[in-house]
Amino acid sequence: MNKKTIFILLFSIIAVAVAIFSLKNKKSGTIENDFIVYDTSRVEQIFMVNKRNHQVTLTRKNNVWYVNGEDYAIGQNVDILLSTLMYIEVKTPVSRSARASYISKMATNSTKVEIYENAPLFTIFGIDILKSLRKTKVFYVGPPTRDYKGTVMKMEDSDDLYVTYLPGFNGYLSERFSANYADWLNHNVFKLPIRSINKVKVEFGETPNQSYEISSIGNKNFDIISLANGEKVQQYDTIRVLEELAYFRNVNFETLLDNMTDMRIDSLKASTPYITLSVTNVAQQTVKVRMYRRKNFTNKPDFDGKMFPYDVDRMYAIVDDFDYVVTVQYFVFDNITRPLDYLLGKDIYGTKSLELLQ
Repeated sequence: MNKKTIFILLFSIIAVAVAIFSLKNKKSGTIENDFIVYDTSRVEQIFMVNKRNHQVTLTRKNNVWYVNGEDYAIGQNVDILLSTLMYIEVKTPVSRSARASYISKMATNSTKVEIYENAPLFTIFGIDILKSLRKTKVFYVGPPTRDYKGTVMKMEDSDDLYVTYLPGFNGYLSERFSANYADWLNHNVFKLPIRSINKVKVEFGETPNQSYEISSIGNKNFDIISLANGEKVQQYDTIRVLEELAYFRNVNFETLLDNMTDMRIDSLKASTPYITLSVTNVAQQTVKVRMYRRKNFTNKPDFDGKMFPYDVDRMYAIVDDFDYVVTVQYFVFDNITRPLDYLLGKDIYGTKSLELLQ
């Protein structure tokens, strides 16, 4: 038997095996479901772009998901997307009478989705052959149906439109395939236990005499420097210092403002921050957060009925390595930007629960 004959025979066996395996695993039903991903553990990358040219790339690295490169993604949102891909069903083809309307809608309001899997070129008797990162699916997610209980979708290179749904979910799926960066970026700013903090610097633009720097000298002991005069503080409230540092275990921003104009951002950067917070970990990596007062857009009055000049609930903030301005809540950031007098025990604030220190 010559080499050519052997090659033809081997190729035929592989082709038959692939055909048998495909038929065996083909989903039953009268409507073929090309949108479903049977094994989401193989999905390594998801690219989405909408008609406004907003686009995101979700990438799995060492079982951690990132958005657009190195930014951590919201794990829960990615899990919801993967679950949708695994359990999505086709309800019915779009009716002829509604077809033209949905084609028009998808031309202006749809999201292209590309799925990349660590998938084999083919499988023989359960054995993956030539496994690598491959683009396995491309489809378009359109608008919801009139009753908002289905979502119109189509595969690339196909003229067929289908109404899809998720069993047990009474709604539409379009928002799960968002191409907006803000919907995927993890909101965490700091996630540091006390033992990982080397230095914290808090600078107040309007009250510089309250600015200070805390440096860890080991065993929950610290040096505190007043930035107003550069002198070391001789006495401070240890519990209050530990309390402030304990809050760095989980600090999140509120909202990503990806619609703020470059002119507005430049104006913000040119102004003096209300508070500047710099945190350095034991690996000597520093993250700086610059916070700015925000106008009282909600027209919230004080106790005398007069409008506060500034928002009393939130501030603008610029965080190192973030591409956009964010909002942060006083409720969260007040805990990690106490004035110096508080740490010295000179005010009347009550201390928080010592459970934070456990």
